[in-house]
Amino acid sequence: MNIVFDLDGTLVNTGNIALPAIRLVLNDLGYNPDIPDSEIFKYIGYTIDEIFEGLLKTDDKKIIEKAINLLDKYETGIIQNENINRIFFDDVFEVLDILKKNGHKLYILSNCNVKYMNALLEKGLNKYIDSPHCAEMYNWKDKDYVLNLIANGNNDFIMIGDRHKDIEAAKANDFISIGCTYGFGDEEVKDADYIVHNIKEIIPIINQISQK
Repeated sequence: MNIVFDLDGTLVNTGNIALPAIRLVLNDLGYNPDIPDSEIFKYIGYTIDEIFEGLLKTDDKKIIEKAINLLDKYETGIIQNENINRIFFDDVFEVLDILKKNGHKLYILSNCNVKYMNALLEKGLNKYIDSPHCAEMYNWKDKDYVLNLIANGNNDFIMIGDRHKDIEAAKANDFISIGCTYGFGDEEVKDADYIVHNIKEIIPIINQISQK
């Protein structure tokens, strides 16, 4: 079985990375850094330009590019210096280890950029992930498009994520979807084939699917 994981809100507890990093970016650009957490969380899991278009209420490419470069710097620094227990949700590595030992091929498909993804891989994910992919590698194409390229005609795929874009990508390719309510989407994943409230609940679901 090929299992594709989203990163932010699925494997990564992004609040401990994105919140402080985005507030530093807002401050550097002269915006109010004290906006509610909920306003930032609305955009977690979207592409980086979409995040800042929403938060900064602008489509000025120069401002957005500056914000993206600053975010790169701050997020990478936080990831490199933060304890892995604050970067990843509880039990992530245990679940990945079980799936790997059960012979599944593990993928990442995230709307992030390469630098951010690589920083997370170096924090321990690279031990388990066979094939990492992010939006920047595909010129910021939508997940349904990238997932189709990754699968290359193989329908033996499961997409796991916490936002509606993850579920929609799975449905567009006729793949099974697992929605994670512990991330940032919550109600966004209500149309998933399966819904989990803790990452460990993924294991029996995948065992059940594998036996069909």
